[in-house]
Amino acid sequence: MIDFAWAADPDYTHDQQQVPNGPTLHFFYQKNERTANTWKNMQPIAVKVFQFLSATFGKYPFDTYSIIQGGDGGMEYPMCTLILGEGSQAGLNGVMAHEVAHSWYQMTLASNEALYAWMDEGFTDFASDEALNSITNEPNTHAGSYASYFSLVNSGLQEVASQHADHYNTNRAYSTAAYSMGAVFLQQLKYIIGDEAFYKGMKRYYNTWKMKHPEPNDFMRIMEKVSGQQLHWYYRYWIQTTKRIDYGVGSVTELNGNTMVELQRVGEFPMPVDLVVTYQDGSKELFYIPLNEQLGTKPVEDKTLKRTDLPAWPWVYPTYTVQVNRKVSEIKSIEIDPSQRMADINRKNNLKAIAEAKAFKDPTQ
Repeated sequence: MIDFAWAADPDYTHDQQQVPNGPTLHFFYQKNERTANTWKNMQPIAVKVFQFLSATFGKYPFDTYSIIQGGDGGMEYPMCTLILGEGSQAGLNGVMAHEVAHSWYQMTLASNEALYAWMDEGFTDFASDEALNSITNEPNTHAGSYASYFSLVNSGLQEVASQHADHYNTNRAYSTAAYSMGAVFLQQLKYIIGDEAFYKGMKRYYNTWKMKHPEPNDFMRIMEKVSGQQLHWYYRYWIQTTKRIDYGVGSVTELNGNTMVELQRVGEFPMPVDLVVTYQDGSKELFYIPLNEQLGTKPVEDKTLKRTDLPAWPWVYPTYTVQVNRKVSEIKSIEIDPSQRMADINRKNNLKAIAEAKAFKDPTQ
């Protein structure tokens, strides 16, 4: 045990729920007109959160867990949490799910949360969002985490996420780096290696390193092994620098009946690129451009979409030319990362609707 807590109140109501093939959940709360319904409604959701987290990230290791009304926010402990008592149903569910997810990303893995807050709060935010989305059948876009990161970038207050939690100049820089950037780190990793390898890696990471205090390199090596890619470049750029991702579609010209598309790396942060071309007949084609630093490629994610694999884009080159074997007149639009999993700080230059062709000019001449 890395921490402990206990609570007592003669006014507590005590309810129980059993997680199938999992722990017994205990709910302690002061029952009144502001809690009676919300705490009852929250209980079956808590069961589903435990089921999802255990199935997706690794089995919860203990036989019991208590969700206790206490304080005005939420705080995680081994086998229990103290959370707000009153408020909206959505707020109560959200705090509960977040604190429960800490049982994986802190109480079981036990990384140093002062040194690697993004592995604690960020992984927890990611996991709890996905757990709640699985219950409401919402897509896992993690849009709130991306929006928080973009807002921090625009504020000019961003700091590197690798520093000690006590050394940030502003609480906003710390909280965004810890919570939002940690969650985006994982969602972008899905983009780089694909869903199948990602979730396989997350479960292997948990099962390999539970109760062992893993550090960033331990996580990255697991993900490299399951994906067959080199990934430390991604960790270094996202966690140890404040460099930003910004890709754009540049000139679109025609040469000998083929369309030549110039892609531009505007930002300093290199990434592999998913380029989707939509044709006038409604069909689509994905052009996958790995980054040379990966030393590998991600598997096909959507088997209903034609995919063309292209040579790797060397990270030092600011531009890359894609040849599409169609006339410009046959193309409706060209878009970088339509899934919006890259934290591209300027998505306005990611999409180009095609109007007319211009003569192709060889950039090497």
